[in-house]
Amino acid sequence: MTIEIDQTVPADVAEMIGRPQYPDTADFPAELGYGWNTLAATENGNPLYWDDGVAGMLTGGKILPLSTLSLWLRPHRWSPGATSEQRPMQSHFDLKDRLGLPEGIMSDNTVVFHDPVRPGDVISHRQVVKSLSGPKTTWLGTGHFWVIDIEYHNQDDILVGVESYTGFGYRRADSPAASPSKSAGEPSGSELDAPPPEAKPDPTHDQVSVGDAPPDLVHDVTATTVVLGALASRDWRPMHHDYHFATERNGTRDIFLNTPNQLAWIERAVTDWTGPRGRLGRVSFRMQDPVFPGDTMTISSVVTGVPVDDSGCGWVDLDLVLRAGDRVCTTGKAKVALPMSAADNPWQRHGEDWNP
Repeated sequence: MTIEIDQTVPADVAEMIGRPQYPDTADFPAELGYGWNTLAATENGNPLYWDDGVAGMLTGGKILPLSTLSLWLRPHRWSPGATSEQRPMQSHFDLKDRLGLPEGIMSDNTVVFHDPVRPGDVISHRQVVKSLSGPKTTWLGTGHFWVIDIEYHNQDDILVGVESYTGFGYRRADSPAASPSKSAGEPSGSELDAPPPEAKPDPTHDQVSVGDAPPDLVHDVTATTVVLGALASRDWRPMHHDYHFATERNGTRDIFLNTPNQLAWIERAVTDWTGPRGRLGRVSFRMQDPVFPGDTMTISSVVTGVPVDDSGCGWVDLDLVLRAGDRVCTTGKAKVALPMSAADNPWQRHGEDWNP
């Protein structure tokens, strides 16, 4: 494939595009403690991750939550002998530095899940800058968008997942336009006073139709929600815990939910509906407005397709919307496999039988 590169792009930046970089291995083997941190941060009670019996029956043993994939990209913030802060996704920072863009934020994330990560797995990864836009101006400032793909393999060189991030590096304008979120009123969160809905049996593929709307996930976001989510995903970037950095450097109203934590909330929203037999195959989402402390976050979804692939796997396609009060903050799509019958188990699919 030929990659077209804008002639105005500096040569050292052009050389990065399409070239695998920074192959590395996680600092430590996958462990359940990190998975439980993510589940606690999103109050996710999926028994697949908590109950040894359910995990043994469905997946042949314990697995880590699918949304923890990017954990294994993130190094310890500090380690003996390190001379500077350890950074994940170094190519993102390289692009900022080489283009002279002091600030950066993620806008889109797509994750394709392959074999699950199990306790004891040692995950390796590499980064590829896929594209770089021309100059763009948003309410944050002026800069460039770029797309970075990350592939993850376990110690047996089995593919466990692929992530694609869209980042925006920018320089703030002298008088940046106000974020739409700055004028939004704070919701009351009174929806949480309602009793929990009555539990229903986990759906099978034949019980789902286009137009169905799974139950909303509603959660009052606090500063603790934001910081717990960043900590659970090993994301040390200060805009997710430092109010002054977020407001003065990034130009946002407050600290805000990070990308992996939004993915974890989406995983919970989907699997609260499917139950533990539901196996996420793909999630993609675009973050249009931050989610701040004080927001009441609502994740809604609607079924847009119920295909069955050539291997006989039954899929459900979902359109997703994350709102904070009356603001649409994130939109996305999910693809989740459901059992074709009560005896079917999507988690038993591997290789050519698993096509997310």
